[in-house]
Amino acid sequence: MIPLRPLGLGDVLSGAFTVFRRNARVLLLWSVLLSGVLGLLSTLVSTFGQQALQSRMMTAFDGNGGGDTIVAGSVTLWILLTIGLPFLAYLGRGFLVAPVAADTGQRVLGRRATFRGLWALLAGRRWPVVGWMFVQIGAGLVVGIVVVVVFVAFFAALGAGDASAGWFVLAVFLMVLGLGVVLTWLGIRFAFTVPTIALEGRPVFAAAAQSWRLTRGAFWRTFGILLLVQVMFGVAASIASAPLTIGAVLVGGVFDPLGQTDASSGIGGGALVLIVIGSLLAIAVQCITDVLSAAVVTFLTIDRRIRTEALDQRIASHLDTGQPADPFAPSAPVARPPWPQQQWAGQQQPWPGQQQPWPHHPPQQGQYRPPDGTA
Repeated sequence: MIPLRPLGLGDVLSGAFTVFRRNARVLLLWSVLLSGVLGLLSTLVSTFGQQALQSRMMTAFDGNGGGDTIVAGSVTLWILLTIGLPFLAYLGRGFLVAPVAADTGQRVLGRRATFRGLWALLAGRRWPVVGWMFVQIGAGLVVGIVVVVVFVAFFAALGAGDASAGWFVLAVFLMVLGLGVVLTWLGIRFAFTVPTIALEGRPVFAAAAQSWRLTRGAFWRTFGILLLVQVMFGVAASIASAPLTIGAVLVGGVFDPLGQTDASSGIGGGALVLIVIGSLLAIAVQCITDVLSAAVVTFLTIDRRIRTEALDQRIASHLDTGQPADPFAPSAPVARPPWPQQQWAGQQQPWPGQQQPWPHHPPQQGQYRPPDGTA
């Protein structure tokens, strides 16, 4: 599946596509159940919710009374639609990393896992993954409250000082930029938490600490690879979904050719068919990219453990002798020379636990040397 050495970008990408190709049916089933269903529900609820939000706002502007209550409810609904639903879809994709990581670990060991087999492999590790999802929800709520408090306090201070509109715009830009930087930094430092839970069986906070340790000294490499992968898959998904979206528009035109949708009666049949078909086509592409992204994160986790814990030696020993029984089990860090100074072929100083290679003595003058050079 992968070479037993530190992995480059090509090794990570080829390994991810190999994992998907060799067990596409099982992995896509997991992706559809975790990512696809939540994505479809998010799209449908968001579509109908936006219509309800527009109707409520129009009622508030009519001046029939109770405008403040309607506006407050509309703002709450808008927050749920724009933040809550995408966040739930994000959590579904985050949980998808666990079965993909378990399947990737089995593939590295030369095994093939079924849907039930992956569920059994995650026994005792599913609840820590769910716990990590709740930790992210709690952290998101705390960050959201802090951001709202800071925004209100800062804008109140600017308003009291009679600041111009340009200062308000600059303040919003700097706050959004700072929030994005902090969230990105935390996302990279804890990116290996779910693969660590799935492969090593660590509890929630121990897995988060392990992810923090593995990304120490490799932040920019991890960030660059993950960013490149997301851009690549995003462009590929856009290219693949473009003709599918056009086809969905044509199908919607067949059901509602004149676009006769009564605004008071809600979304018409043709528009509903258009939304469902377009969502299904987009989600089908998204399910594939979610599996590939999860496999990439898993291989980056394995790569960091190879570089810091000599995981490649334990995998090789397991494949040769069956010991250790679980090469992905937690282990202590091992001091290894930095890559690329490591001499993998004919190295002079073996890694801890590795046998000393046989010395090579060139033939002396006059000594017989077979034609194939095996002396």
